[in-house]
Amino acid sequence: KPSPAAPPPAPRSASHPTPFSTSLSPAEKDAKDAAETITRFWAVLDELGSDPKRSLDSLAAVSRDPSITTWRQLLTRHRVRQEKQIGKTVVVETSVKPSSASRFVVAACIDVSKVDLVDKDGKSIVAANRPPRVQYQYIVEKASGGVFYVVQDKAVQTC
Repeated sequence: KPSPAAPPPAPRSASHPTPFSTSLSPAEKDAKDAAETITRFWAVLDELGSDPKRSLDSLAAVSRDPSITTWRQLLTRHRVRQEKQIGKTVVVETSVKPSSASRFVVAACIDVSKVDLVDKDGKSIVAANRPPRVQYQYIVEKASGGVFYVVQDKAVQTC
């Protein structure tokens, strides 16, 4: 009894590029990790702002003093007032400059156009003239375990 014909193997040709990975230097990897820290930082802030039952202890995964203290106080104030965030913050672009072997200055444009802060009745309390995008300057530190943390953050202008 003849067996069914197997499909022919996919042709392989030298003209098809094969995937390869580009190695980053340690300094380039650190700069990339410092920039990605800003995205992780805002993801945690979004989670904490939108879910008042989540522990503020998760701030410690992405920030250190003085930044962690500032955000803990702000989020606690929102919770006491029964204010809640709706929507997600988007990190639009970042640039990184090392200031030492373990410290980086990161500039980032933060898009808050889809983020609202509402009171306990669900009414927006965001100022009508709030800019949709704000540039922040961060100081990001690489800790001894290779983990990056935001230690300072400051809104500097619109972007």
